[in-house]
Amino acid sequence: MANVLRLRDVFTPGGQPSITYVSRDHLNLERRVKQALAKGFSINVVTGPTKSGKTVLCNHVLAQSGESISVEGGQIRTENDFWSQIAHLLQVGSSRTRTESGTITDQASAGGKVSIPAVLELNASGSKSGARTTQRAVTYTMNPQRAALDALLHNNISLLVDDFHYIPQDAQRGIIQALKGAVFKGLAVILLAVPHRAFDPITVEQEVEGRFQHIEIEPWDIDDLILIPERGFSALNVAASSHLNKAICAEGFGNPLLVQEICSEICIKSDIYEWSRSSQKLDDKLLPQALADIARSKGFPKYNKLKAGPDARKKRQLRSFKDGTSQDKYSAILTALASIGPKPRTSYDELRTALQSLLTASSMPAKHEITAALVNMSKIAREKIEGEPPIEWVASENSLVITDPFLLFYMKWSAHHEAPGSQLPLP
Repeated sequence: MANVLRLRDVFTPGGQPSITYVSRDHLNLERRVKQALAKGFSINVVTGPTKSGKTVLCNHVLAQSGESISVEGGQIRTENDFWSQIAHLLQVGSSRTRTESGTITDQASAGGKVSIPAVLELNASGSKSGARTTQRAVTYTMNPQRAALDALLHNNISLLVDDFHYIPQDAQRGIIQALKGAVFKGLAVILLAVPHRAFDPITVEQEVEGRFQHIEIEPWDIDDLILIPERGFSALNVAASSHLNKAICAEGFGNPLLVQEICSEICIKSDIYEWSRSSQKLDDKLLPQALADIARSKGFPKYNKLKAGPDARKKRQLRSFKDGTSQDKYSAILTALASIGPKPRTSYDELRTALQSLLTASSMPAKHEITAALVNMSKIAREKIEGEPPIEWVASENSLVITDPFLLFYMKWSAHHEAPGSQLPLP
């Protein structure tokens, strides 16, 4: 019997999709990456929002273009980490043994003794001479950078570096300097980064400017995202309403990984684990619970650090909510942000209005208290949260930007502070 299509073969949150892969052909994304690789002799930097499908896209293209390897920028702290990982992936040893051969000639006078007989012959002077072949093994340590680059070039293997912006800048500089010569010799390199870090390679190494190509991945829209549930549910023989498909995508904050996970979770909630010959039906009413369960595993560590605020020298003032509960200023701000979306960008005026609707008049913080808290939260995001800062207070625009879709998702659906009116309207 043929293998039955399983849920995890269809919806692949965090994995490489096949059935639910969406190429977004109208944006020519695959073509742009293929053209860059075909042109060659440049460091290709592909950028897009966090978890927007950059890795999926590039892996899909590279799989059609020959052999490739991938390195995670988040696992790199030094140049040596980078080259050692590549050497490991290519199974390049840390040492190499070379065999050397030679000939040693022995001579002895007639009547004398030769300690090692070997092959002897009598020469004109009456002495005996002999020659013997020798061999020795010389073991030497390999330079991981040189070994990795040689193996990549010799075997025509493309290199993909995911989350390049996570690599410390000093290490970035050395890596780019080393890759520069290999790219000149034909090595295909793709670096993945978030949009505002696209030009890091040029910043750390000015000489690569002429060997640099930037490909920007546009954000997802509903028309593209909705192909994920449509194709996936169809492959599993699952009947899902168009309204449910749209609702799932609306909750994904423009993120294909979240859409994949929501689809997978609602299938599990409906006891659907694989393809069935008979049509299977999803229970629309299970969607809010599926979203709440997913939220527990998304964004909590980041949210908790932001909620804790900076180290306080004294006990913080609690702010009284109209529902009788109380929270400190940092927690109150996050709750207010959640109550109005949350949104990727929130103006100060929107945030203040939300706080006024939640807090009693006597507990309302002054403007300078709110902005000071937003500045501190931005600092925490930069200094205490690994990877890309999830939020930033942009003083020049008087607005707070939240770039992490998982944090947005957690803020909306966490059971700890469910936002008013956040229940999804379903038939």
